[in-house]
Amino acid sequence: MTEVTGIGAWITINYTDAAAAIDYLVRVLGFDEHVDHRASDGSVEHAELLWPPGGGIMIGTDKGGGRWSGLAGEPGTSTAYLVTDDPDAIYERVTAEGWMILRELHDETSYANREFACADPEGNAWSIGTYRGEE
Repeated sequence: MTEVTGIGAWITINYTDAAAAIDYLVRVLGFDEHVDHRASDGSVEHAELLWPPGGGIMIGTDKGGGRWSGLAGEPGTSTAYLVTDDPDAIYERVTAEGWMILRELHDETSYANREFACADPEGNAWSIGTYRGEE
């Protein structure tokens, strides 16, 4: 089995308004802003947000056509799972902000997970729960 050390995988997400996304991903979901490179027009060329329990995402302002991923990765098409010890607190912030709830907060007894799913303001789906994978 591979030993996990540090940050080894990054999710990449394109946003129509990446500057607004940085704000709500930090304020509502609880990411920590790590890097934010802006173009002269204020668009986000490259930003890195760290997830406190480990991992991170890279985001930027979508410039349309010609992205490295081809048709994949248009704004509003990404999905991600976040591990947290307190999904209830994040659920409260998400619902207070009026984000669309895709799956209500519940307990998955088959694998000891408390989780919910929501869509951010641009439509990206986030599943947020306590399940950390099998050890």
